[in-house]
Amino acid sequence: MKEKKKLLIGCIAGGVVLVALLAVFFISSKEFFTGRFAPSVMVSNTDVSTMTVEEALNSMNSSDGFSIVIRKDEKDYTIDISEAVTRSFDSGRVEDCQSQISFFDYLFHRDVVLSLKPDSVQVNQGNLQKILQGKIPEASSYTSDAYFDKSLNLVKEVQGDDVNYKNLLARIAKDIAEGNELLYELSEYYNHPQVKSSDAVIAKAQKTIDAYKKMSIQFTFGDEIEEINGAMISKHLSYKNGELKLKKGWIADFVRKMSRKYNTYGKTRKFKTTKDGTVTIHGGIMGWWINEDETVKKIKKLLNKQKSETLEPVYRNVAAQHGKDDIGKTYVEINLTRQKMWYYKDGKKVMSSNFVSGLPTKDRETVKGVHRLYGKQRDRYLGTIAVQGYHTHVNYWMPFNWSGQGLHDAVWRHGRFGGNIYKTRGSHGCVNLPLEAAKKLYNNISIGTPVVVY
Repeated sequence: MKEKKKLLIGCIAGGVVLVALLAVFFISSKEFFTGRFAPSVMVSNTDVSTMTVEEALNSMNSSDGFSIVIRKDEKDYTIDISEAVTRSFDSGRVEDCQSQISFFDYLFHRDVVLSLKPDSVQVNQGNLQKILQGKIPEASSYTSDAYFDKSLNLVKEVQGDDVNYKNLLARIAKDIAEGNELLYELSEYYNHPQVKSSDAVIAKAQKTIDAYKKMSIQFTFGDEIEEINGAMISKHLSYKNGELKLKKGWIADFVRKMSRKYNTYGKTRKFKTTKDGTVTIHGGIMGWWINEDETVKKIKKLLNKQKSETLEPVYRNVAAQHGKDDIGKTYVEINLTRQKMWYYKDGKKVMSSNFVSGLPTKDRETVKGVHRLYGKQRDRYLGTIAVQGYHTHVNYWMPFNWSGQGLHDAVWRHGRFGGNIYKTRGSHGCVNLPLEAAKKLYNNISIGTPVVVY
């Protein structure tokens, strides 16, 4: 009897426990039995926990409370974007989502995240960007490309924390349309430098710029120097769209200024004579005359190679030396009035001689000016019968101007030189010398020697 009583009590107790467990089980998973979603369910970023299918559909189609999460520097920012988004879901597909939830998800209240692609979705990206810009912390620095400043110093790129909204908005719209999770690490959507200091094109430009900055093209004018240096070149360098360019129009200006400063061709000179003090002499073929076009070409060639060099300009015509006195201390002095010639070498008189110059008529007078000897020749015939009306042999021929005039011996004069002979029996413009004087001058003079006629 006692055993039966104990068994009865045990059955009753077991029944009570079973009822209690069933009650707990039902309470814990009542949604399962009542056709609702489990207690912790997200469908397409909408919280549908414990909702019926109809309630879930209404909530998902409604934009109220629709939000995304932006993460910056390990901090999350939940941002309501409902004002920028409109979605539409099919009830049958929402119901299918519910069937994917297991009983144990209900029983243990496990988090369930499901993605359901909307049947239609509209994202107003303009409104979305305004919403995000109002909620995302402002950038502390802004991204910029590497570039060369006005002095062509390389300024390195900057990686800022400014947002590329075009990329971010496109990703959000895509995820909304596909029902994906809307969680974004903001650093993945920063603007990035498009040009970096480590890029090959930048490195190449930097190397070329450095070479230009180290350049020195020097032109010597005696003791004076004119220079194209790196600082001058840099003013005309520019870097744009990955291309380094050197403007070259300034080179002609540089050469033109040198010409104005150093050209002496055709200029009037002061000359200290042997017998008549200082005289003013104009013209003649001697003088520095820079060939500007060829000098410019020479400079451009060096610039193209980034090559430094010390050189002289290309000249059309030259003088004996640079400086205010371009005649120097070695020259032939021809005094037409006195009919007297002197030859000085390094400031010392080597010889002097009487001569006969050209007949003082327009077509036969000896041309005045500072000339220079441009040739020397032995046993030469001067003139032709057909053109000049004479064909004369000379032993020593030393031309000095572009009119074909020169110094030479004149044995046909039989030793008669100087005085006023030139006024009635003058030459055709040449300076006639005694044979021995012509020989001595020929043996001592060098091509290029100034010949001063006044």
